[in-house]
Amino acid sequence: MFEHQADLRWSMERLAAEALERCGVELDPRGFLVGIPEDDQSLPVQIEPRRRAFDVEQVVGVLDDIDARLRRRLRELAREDVPEEVEEQEYFQRAVLEGCRRDAVVDALQVAARFTDRTVIVGMSVVLGDYRIFPVLAVLTEPWEEIPGLGSDSVDGLGVPTSFPEAVVQDVLRATSRELDRLSPTTMLAVDSGAVLRSAADTFVNGIAARTGATAAHGLRDALDAVSAQTYEGRASLGTMVLAPRGHPAVEVAVTFTHPVPVGVARSFRKVLEMSGVKLRLLCDGREIYGLGAVAADYDRSTEEVYVVRVDGNGSWEVRHGPHALLRVDHGQPTLPQDRMDDEVFVETFSRVFPQQDEAGRSVVWEMAKACTMQRHGTMLVVHPDAVAEGERLLPQAQLIEATTVTARTLRAMTTVDGAVLISPDGTCHAIGVILDGAATGTGDGSRGARYNSAIRYLAGAGRGSMVIIVSEDGRIDLLPILKRRVSRGRVQRAVDRLVAAAREEEDYETFARLDRTVSGLEFYLSAEQCDVVNEARESVEQRRWLEERVRMQVTPIQPHPGLDDSYFVDA
Repeated sequence: MFEHQADLRWSMERLAAEALERCGVELDPRGFLVGIPEDDQSLPVQIEPRRRAFDVEQVVGVLDDIDARLRRRLRELAREDVPEEVEEQEYFQRAVLEGCRRDAVVDALQVAARFTDRTVIVGMSVVLGDYRIFPVLAVLTEPWEEIPGLGSDSVDGLGVPTSFPEAVVQDVLRATSRELDRLSPTTMLAVDSGAVLRSAADTFVNGIAARTGATAAHGLRDALDAVSAQTYEGRASLGTMVLAPRGHPAVEVAVTFTHPVPVGVARSFRKVLEMSGVKLRLLCDGREIYGLGAVAADYDRSTEEVYVVRVDGNGSWEVRHGPHALLRVDHGQPTLPQDRMDDEVFVETFSRVFPQQDEAGRSVVWEMAKACTMQRHGTMLVVHPDAVAEGERLLPQAQLIEATTVTARTLRAMTTVDGAVLISPDGTCHAIGVILDGAATGTGDGSRGARYNSAIRYLAGAGRGSMVIIVSEDGRIDLLPILKRRVSRGRVQRAVDRLVAAAREEEDYETFARLDRTVSGLEFYLSAEQCDVVNEARESVEQRRWLEERVRMQVTPIQPHPGLDDSYFVDA
């Protein structure tokens, strides 16, 4: 269809993979470029790459389907309540036609696909030469459908993303369409994953505002970034805000401001945010903050017209609809919100650190851990196998108490003072206000604060064999030690064997890169022998690339991880 189409498609796929990984989801995106003849219908349908992922013959009748869909959509719009001034706009009519094209291509590709475990997302088409080209990403269906999102995908007939990852995928496809629209498309998309995430966050937040009726409330994400980074008389920004149309029946107004505060004025926004809390929140229509109030208990979530924004301070904020967190931003970096603490990770870590402890004790510690995650300030919970002796050792850097099992309310009181709470694996509390010791080991993280790094030093020294739960003041939660999940030796060996076979049989570079990405995710588990064969395979591929293309990727030899032992294998 055009020169460099293989390189551009590969660039799209890599950008999507990196952006979605940073977003916090594993969707293993695969990229395609689908070309439909624009004028000369005798030309064949083209799909890049030419591997047999689709039955091309199933896509041939897509043009007739587009015409039928357009006629049907126009009849639907005539019955819908779309404002006349919008419906008559040329951009709206073009968007309707493009939507019909994309829907037809999606359905055709799903029928033509030789895979059954992926969902196809199609981007905006661009005419290039004899073809109308659609950028396409196919993502794993199961994790895609598990992403928390919204039900409605359009406002006034125009599409809006239902989830943040969907906005990320759409932004990658838009970047590809822009590149295709150049006079001469290049081999690489001129955008990085960070820019994709920020743009996708803008798109998603604007879509949420549009669902509340504020179709022109652009800049809301920038305003939330700015206010979350502000301080008020030295205090971090903490508060909540309801985003909903003015006069919405599910919004209970307690106070109405005579002069509403524009969200773009960060200092004024920060000042009124100080008045908000869990029970009384700021009320915003997407452009202005007009009062204080709350969401009614009988709010019908199916309308998707009322949202809550929680500002956690230090550059962090989150958007929620009902019980679901839809988007979180920390220091300008958007992600899909995760559970404040993953119960599976907790159980795995606790069971491996304290293998002799019964389930009852683990449940008590888990409840205490959840209580810690609800704190609005920093705290630490240290679980030590011999908490009595450890408390005495740390005197006078600890306040010893009589052994007791504490409630969540008591734990909140205990964590108001500096220092950690020291408990045993059965959940019995033995000391509060504990100041951890430990020598510097070179294993800390300079980008993190004193609380996190003191826990790292402690676990490397006298605290070895303990578990620490850290709640930072920016709302971040860490569980230490970070233990790699257990895997089977067979899974590791199969990944190595596939990589070595691909190098030996001189598979294409894209196939090798995918297999290498799998091995990279398992590098921690590789033995010395496996490291050697992986290094040899990578080097042989780069030597071939040099001979064929006079370019090569820098290969850094890998070595066995010093922390690897049999406990990391399920078949040890």
